[in-house]
Amino acid sequence: MTHEHDAPLQNEQQQEETQPVVMSSRIRLARNLENYVHPLMFPNEEEGHRVVNEVQDALTDLRVQRLADIDQQSAYKLVAKHLISPELTKQPAAAVLLNDDESVSVMVNEEDHVRIQVMGSDLSLDTLYQRASDIDDQLDAEVAISYDETLGYLTTCPTNIGTGMRASVMLHLPGLSIMKRMNRIAQSINRFGFTIRGIYGEGSQVYGHVYQVSNQLTLGKSEQEIIDALTELVTQIINEELDVRQRLLAHKETETLDRIYRSLGILKYSRRISVEEASYRLSDIKLGVDLGVLDMPAFDFNALMIAIQSPFLIDDETTQSIESKRADILRQKL
Repeated sequence: MTHEHDAPLQNEQQQEETQPVVMSSRIRLARNLENYVHPLMFPNEEEGHRVVNEVQDALTDLRVQRLADIDQQSAYKLVAKHLISPELTKQPAAAVLLNDDESVSVMVNEEDHVRIQVMGSDLSLDTLYQRASDIDDQLDAEVAISYDETLGYLTTCPTNIGTGMRASVMLHLPGLSIMKRMNRIAQSINRFGFTIRGIYGEGSQVYGHVYQVSNQLTLGKSEQEIIDALTELVTQIINEELDVRQRLLAHKETETLDRIYRSLGILKYSRRISVEEASYRLSDIKLGVDLGVLDMPAFDFNALMIAIQSPFLIDDETTQSIESKRADILRQKL
Protein backbone atom coordinates (compact mmCIF):
# COMPACT_ATOMS: atom_id res chain seq x y z
CA MET A 1 0.00 0.00 0.00
CA THR A 2 1.22 3.52 -0.70
CA HIS A 3 2.17 5.74 2.20
CA GLU A 4 0.21 8.82 1.08
CA HIS A 5 -2.65 9.41 -1.32
CA ASP A 6 -3.99 12.55 -2.96
CA ALA A 7 -7.26 13.45 -1.23
CA PRO A 8 -10.16 13.99 -3.66
CA LEU A 9 -12.22 17.16 -3.53
CA GLN A 10 -15.08 15.43 -1.72
CA ASN A 11 -12.71 14.47 1.13
CA GLU A 12 -11.61 18.10 1.47
CA GLN A 13 -15.24 19.19 1.62
CA GLN A 14 -16.02 16.51 4.22
CA GLN A 15 -13.09 17.63 6.39
CA GLU A 16 -14.28 21.24 6.23
CA GLU A 17 -17.80 20.22 7.29
CA THR A 18 -16.64 17.99 10.16
CA GLN A 19 -13.84 20.26 11.41
CA PRO A 20 -15.90 21.92 14.20
CA VAL A 21 -16.70 18.50 15.68
CA VAL A 22 -13.86 16.09 14.85
CA MET A 23 -10.83 16.63 17.08
CA SER A 24 -8.78 13.65 15.94
CA SER A 25 -8.95 10.13 14.54
CA ARG A 26 -6.85 7.06 15.28
CA ILE A 27 -6.20 3.61 13.90
CA ARG A 28 -4.69 1.11 16.34
CA LEU A 29 -3.44 -2.36 15.40
CA ALA A 30 -2.73 -4.92 18.13
CA ARG A 31 -0.04 -7.49 17.33
CA ASN A 32 1.89 -10.14 19.26
CA LEU A 33 5.18 -11.84 18.55
CA GLU A 34 5.37 -15.60 18.26
CA ASN A 35 7.58 -17.49 20.72
CA TYR A 36 6.95 -14.99 23.53
CA VAL A 37 4.31 -15.13 26.24
CA HIS A 38 2.05 -12.10 26.31
CA PRO A 39 3.29 -9.09 28.33
CA LEU A 40 1.01 -9.66 31.31
CA MET A 41 2.65 -13.10 31.72
CA PHE A 42 6.32 -12.15 31.31
CA PRO A 43 8.43 -14.27 33.72
CA ASN A 44 10.94 -11.42 34.06
CA GLU A 45 11.81 -8.01 32.65
CA GLU A 46 14.52 -9.46 30.42
CA GLU A 47 11.82 -11.14 28.34
CA GLY A 48 10.16 -7.77 27.83
CA HIS A 49 13.44 -6.08 26.91
CA ARG A 50 14.03 -8.71 24.23
CA VAL A 51 10.64 -7.88 22.71
CA VAL A 52 11.49 -4.16 22.72
CA ASN A 53 14.80 -4.89 21.00
CA GLU A 54 13.11 -6.95 18.28
CA VAL A 55 10.51 -4.26 17.57
CA GLN A 56 13.14 -1.51 17.61
CA ASP A 57 15.31 -3.43 15.13
CA ALA A 58 12.30 -3.91 12.84
CA LEU A 59 11.09 -0.29 12.91
CA THR A 60 14.38 1.54 12.51
CA ASP A 61 12.82 4.78 11.22
CA LEU A 62 11.14 5.41 14.58
CA ARG A 63 12.89 6.64 17.74
CA VAL A 64 12.48 4.49 20.83
CA GLN A 65 11.73 5.76 24.32
CA ARG A 66 11.95 3.22 27.12
CA LEU A 67 9.70 4.29 29.96
CA ALA A 68 12.24 3.15 32.55
CA ASP A 69 14.55 5.91 31.28
CA ILE A 70 12.14 8.78 31.98
CA ASP A 71 10.46 10.04 35.15
CA GLN A 72 6.81 9.54 35.98
CA GLN A 73 5.85 13.08 35.04
CA SER A 74 7.34 12.70 31.55
CA ALA A 75 5.46 9.44 31.11
CA TYR A 76 2.20 11.08 32.13
CA LYS A 77 2.83 13.80 29.56
CA LEU A 78 2.89 11.10 26.90
CA VAL A 79 -0.46 9.86 28.25
CA ALA A 80 -1.93 13.37 28.13
CA LYS A 81 -0.88 13.65 24.49
CA HIS A 82 -2.56 10.28 23.72
CA LEU A 83 0.77 8.79 22.65
CA ILE A 84 0.63 5.99 25.22
CA SER A 85 -2.07 4.52 27.45
CA PRO A 86 -2.15 4.87 31.24
CA GLU A 87 -1.76 1.08 31.38
CA LEU A 88 1.62 1.21 29.62
CA THR A 89 3.08 3.32 32.45
CA LYS A 90 2.43 0.44 34.86
CA GLN A 91 4.15 -2.23 32.77
CA PRO A 92 7.75 -3.34 33.26
CA ALA A 93 10.01 -3.22 30.19
CA ALA A 94 7.58 -0.83 28.48
CA ALA A 95 8.56 1.38 25.58
CA VAL A 96 7.11 3.59 22.88
CA LEU A 97 8.42 4.26 19.37
CA LEU A 98 7.57 7.63 17.83
CA ASN A 99 8.06 9.44 14.54
CA ASP A 100 9.18 13.06 14.37
CA ASP A 101 5.74 14.71 14.43
CA GLU A 102 4.30 12.14 16.87
CA SER A 103 1.51 11.15 14.49
CA VAL A 104 2.80 7.58 14.80
CA SER A 105 3.11 5.87 18.16
CA VAL A 106 4.00 2.21 18.65
CA MET A 107 3.48 0.99 22.20
CA VAL A 108 5.54 -2.04 23.19
CA ASN A 109 4.59 -4.40 26.02
CA GLU A 110 1.27 -2.96 27.06
CA GLU A 111 -1.50 -5.59 27.00
CA ASP A 112 -0.10 -6.87 23.69
CA HIS A 113 3.51 -6.89 22.55
CA VAL A 114 2.86 -4.22 19.92
CA ARG A 115 0.15 -1.63 19.47
CA ILE A 116 0.62 0.45 16.35
CA GLN A 117 -1.19 3.80 16.52
CA VAL A 118 -1.52 6.30 13.71
CA MET A 119 -3.31 9.57 14.44
CA GLY A 120 -4.72 12.39 12.36
CA SER A 121 -6.70 15.59 12.82
CA ASP A 122 -9.68 14.77 10.61
CA LEU A 123 -11.94 11.88 9.60
CA SER A 124 -9.52 10.32 7.10
CA LEU A 125 -9.58 6.85 8.64
CA ASP A 126 -8.70 5.20 5.33
CA THR A 127 -5.47 7.17 5.08
CA LEU A 128 -4.57 6.42 8.69
CA TYR A 129 -5.18 2.72 8.15
CA GLN A 130 -2.94 2.71 5.08
CA ARG A 131 -0.12 4.23 7.15
CA ALA A 132 -0.68 1.77 10.01
CA SER A 133 -0.74 -1.12 7.54
CA ASP A 134 2.60 0.00 6.10
CA ILE A 135 4.15 -0.12 9.57
CA ASP A 136 2.51 -3.49 10.20
CA ASP A 137 4.01 -4.84 6.96
CA GLN A 138 7.41 -3.50 7.97
CA LEU A 139 7.15 -5.26 11.34
CA ASP A 140 5.84 -8.49 9.81
CA ALA A 141 8.80 -8.61 7.41
CA GLU A 142 11.25 -8.75 10.32
CA VAL A 143 9.50 -10.66 13.13
CA ALA A 144 7.06 -13.57 13.36
CA ILE A 145 3.56 -12.36 14.25
CA SER A 146 0.97 -14.52 16.04
CA TYR A 147 -1.73 -15.29 13.48
CA ASP A 148 -4.33 -18.00 13.03
CA GLU A 149 -5.90 -18.74 9.65
CA THR A 150 -9.35 -19.04 11.22
CA LEU A 151 -9.29 -16.49 14.03
CA GLY A 152 -6.94 -13.89 12.55
CA TYR A 153 -4.45 -11.97 14.70
CA LEU A 154 -4.12 -13.46 18.20
CA THR A 155 -4.35 -10.91 20.99
CA THR A 156 -4.29 -10.95 24.79
CA CYS A 157 -7.90 -9.78 25.06
CA PRO A 158 -10.39 -11.97 23.14
CA THR A 159 -12.34 -8.90 22.00
CA ASN A 160 -9.34 -7.80 19.89
CA ILE A 161 -8.92 -11.13 18.06
CA GLY A 162 -9.49 -10.97 14.31
CA THR A 163 -8.28 -7.79 12.63
CA GLY A 164 -6.79 -6.60 15.93
CA MET A 165 -7.91 -3.13 14.84
CA ARG A 166 -9.51 -0.37 16.85
CA ALA A 167 -10.64 2.62 14.81
CA SER A 168 -11.65 5.63 16.87
CA VAL A 169 -12.69 9.24 16.40
CA MET A 170 -12.51 11.94 19.05
CA LEU A 171 -15.55 14.22 18.86
CA HIS A 172 -16.45 17.51 20.56
CA LEU A 173 -20.16 17.22 21.30
CA PRO A 174 -21.31 20.13 23.50
CA GLY A 175 -24.71 20.43 21.80
CA LEU A 176 -25.71 16.82 22.31
CA SER A 177 -24.32 16.92 25.86
CA ILE A 178 -26.23 20.07 26.80
CA MET A 179 -29.43 18.57 25.40
CA LYS A 180 -28.74 15.33 27.35
CA ARG A 181 -28.79 13.08 24.29
CA MET A 182 -25.49 11.26 24.87
CA ASN A 183 -26.92 8.35 26.88
CA ARG A 184 -29.43 7.63 24.13
CA ILE A 185 -26.72 7.75 21.48
CA ALA A 186 -24.42 5.49 23.50
CA GLN A 187 -27.15 2.90 23.97
CA SER A 188 -28.06 3.04 20.29
CA ILE A 189 -24.57 2.55 18.88
CA ASN A 190 -23.78 -0.27 21.32
CA ARG A 191 -26.32 -2.39 19.46
CA PHE A 192 -24.24 -2.04 16.30
CA GLY A 193 -20.91 -3.02 17.86
CA PHE A 194 -19.60 0.46 18.67
CA THR A 195 -18.98 2.28 21.93
CA ILE A 196 -18.54 5.80 23.31
CA ARG A 197 -15.85 6.39 25.91
CA GLY A 198 -14.15 9.28 27.67
CA ILE A 199 -11.23 11.27 26.34
CA TYR A 200 -8.61 8.69 27.39
CA GLY A 201 -10.50 5.59 26.28
CA GLU A 202 -12.00 2.74 28.24
CA GLY A 203 -12.97 3.60 31.80
CA SER A 204 -11.88 7.23 31.50
CA GLN A 205 -13.83 10.32 32.46
CA VAL A 206 -15.45 12.68 29.97
CA TYR A 207 -13.79 16.11 29.92
CA GLY A 208 -14.98 19.13 28.00
CA HIS A 209 -17.79 17.32 26.19
CA VAL A 210 -15.16 15.29 24.33
CA TYR A 211 -16.05 11.69 23.49
CA GLN A 212 -14.20 8.86 21.79
CA VAL A 213 -16.27 6.71 19.44
CA SER A 214 -14.76 3.36 18.42
CA ASN A 215 -15.56 -0.15 17.24
CA GLN A 216 -15.94 -2.95 19.78
CA LEU A 217 -15.90 -5.91 17.38
CA THR A 218 -12.79 -6.97 15.46
CA LEU A 219 -13.71 -10.56 14.59
CA GLY A 220 -15.81 -11.42 11.54
CA LYS A 221 -15.37 -8.05 9.84
CA SER A 222 -12.65 -6.72 7.56
CA GLU A 223 -10.72 -3.57 8.32
CA GLN A 224 -12.52 -1.75 5.51
CA GLU A 225 -15.93 -2.81 6.77
CA ILE A 226 -15.11 -1.50 10.25
CA ILE A 227 -13.80 1.80 8.88
CA ASP A 228 -16.78 2.32 6.57
CA ALA A 229 -19.29 1.58 9.34
CA LEU A 230 -17.54 3.86 11.83
CA THR A 231 -17.27 6.69 9.29
CA GLU A 232 -20.98 6.43 8.53
CA LEU A 233 -21.87 6.37 12.23
CA VAL A 234 -19.63 9.31 13.11
CA THR A 235 -21.02 11.32 10.19
CA GLN A 236 -24.53 10.81 11.57
CA ILE A 237 -23.44 11.95 15.03
CA ILE A 238 -21.72 15.01 13.55
CA ASN A 239 -24.82 15.99 11.59
CA GLU A 240 -26.98 15.66 14.70
CA GLU A 241 -24.50 17.72 16.73
CA LEU A 242 -24.39 20.52 14.15
CA ASP A 243 -28.19 20.54 13.95
CA VAL A 244 -28.53 20.77 17.74
CA ARG A 245 -26.05 23.66 17.86
CA GLN A 246 -28.16 25.68 15.45
CA ARG A 247 -31.28 24.86 17.43
CA LEU A 248 -29.60 26.06 20.63
CA LEU A 249 -28.76 29.37 19.00
CA ALA A 250 -32.20 29.74 17.44
CA HIS A 251 -34.40 28.68 20.37
CA LYS A 252 -32.19 29.13 23.44
CA GLU A 253 -30.11 32.07 22.34
CA THR A 254 -29.93 33.88 25.69
CA GLU A 255 -28.97 30.75 27.62
CA THR A 256 -26.41 29.72 25.00
CA LEU A 257 -24.78 33.15 24.81
CA ASP A 258 -24.71 33.39 28.59
CA ARG A 259 -22.99 30.00 28.79
CA ILE A 260 -20.37 31.05 26.23
CA TYR A 261 -19.58 34.52 27.62
CA ARG A 262 -19.75 33.37 31.24
CA SER A 263 -17.11 30.71 30.55
CA LEU A 264 -14.94 33.20 28.68
CA GLY A 265 -15.13 35.60 31.61
CA ILE A 266 -14.29 32.94 34.16
CA LEU A 267 -11.22 31.76 32.24
CA LYS A 268 -10.06 35.33 31.63
CA TYR A 269 -10.19 36.30 35.29
CA SER A 270 -10.07 33.20 37.49
CA ARG A 271 -7.06 32.70 39.74
CA ARG A 272 -7.46 28.94 40.31
CA ILE A 273 -9.42 26.32 38.45
CA SER A 274 -9.74 22.53 38.32
CA VAL A 275 -9.05 20.53 35.18
CA GLU A 276 -12.71 19.46 35.05
CA GLU A 277 -14.07 23.01 35.14
CA ALA A 278 -11.38 24.32 32.80
CA SER A 279 -12.19 21.67 30.20
CA TYR A 280 -15.90 22.50 30.22
CA ARG A 281 -15.25 26.25 30.10
CA LEU A 282 -12.94 25.71 27.12
CA SER A 283 -15.66 23.60 25.51
CA ASP A 284 -18.12 26.48 25.85
CA ILE A 285 -15.64 28.86 24.24
CA LYS A 286 -15.04 26.48 21.34
CA LEU A 287 -18.78 26.26 20.89
CA GLY A 288 -18.89 30.05 20.70
CA VAL A 289 -16.07 30.12 18.15
CA ASP A 290 -17.69 27.42 16.01
CA LEU A 291 -21.05 29.23 16.06
CA GLY A 292 -19.40 32.50 15.04
CA VAL A 293 -20.33 34.16 18.34
CA LEU A 294 -16.69 34.67 19.34
CA ASP A 295 -14.01 35.99 16.99
CA MET A 296 -10.94 34.17 18.29
CA PRO A 297 -8.96 32.86 15.28
CA ALA A 298 -5.98 31.85 17.44
CA PHE A 299 -8.07 29.72 19.82
CA ASP A 300 -6.73 26.14 19.79
CA PHE A 301 -9.05 23.86 21.75
CA ASN A 302 -6.98 20.70 21.22
CA ALA A 303 -3.74 22.30 22.39
CA LEU A 304 -5.36 23.91 25.43
CA MET A 305 -7.03 20.65 26.47
CA ILE A 306 -3.54 19.15 26.67
CA ALA A 307 -1.91 22.19 28.28
CA ILE A 308 -4.32 22.15 31.25
CA GLN A 309 -3.44 18.57 32.21
CA SER A 310 -1.58 18.25 35.50
CA PRO A 311 1.64 16.65 34.11
CA PHE A 312 2.35 19.87 32.18
CA LEU A 313 1.81 22.04 35.25
CA ILE A 314 3.85 20.29 37.94
CA ASP A 315 6.95 22.27 38.87
CA ASP A 316 9.09 21.27 41.85
CA GLU A 317 10.74 24.69 41.87
CA THR A 318 7.59 26.59 42.84
CA THR A 319 5.03 26.35 45.61
CA GLN A 320 2.26 27.56 43.33
CA SER A 321 -0.64 25.12 43.21
CA ILE A 322 -1.53 23.28 40.01
CA GLU A 323 -4.98 24.90 39.95
CA SER A 324 -3.41 28.35 40.25
CA LYS A 325 -0.88 27.61 37.52
CA ARG A 326 -3.64 26.29 35.26
CA ALA A 327 -5.58 29.54 35.70
CA ASP A 328 -2.45 31.57 34.90
CA ILE A 329 -1.86 29.70 31.64
CA LEU A 330 -5.47 30.09 30.53
CA ARG A 331 -5.45 33.83 31.23
CA GLN A 332 -2.27 34.19 29.17
CA LYS A 333 -3.69 32.17 26.26
CA LEU A 334 -7.05 33.95 26.23
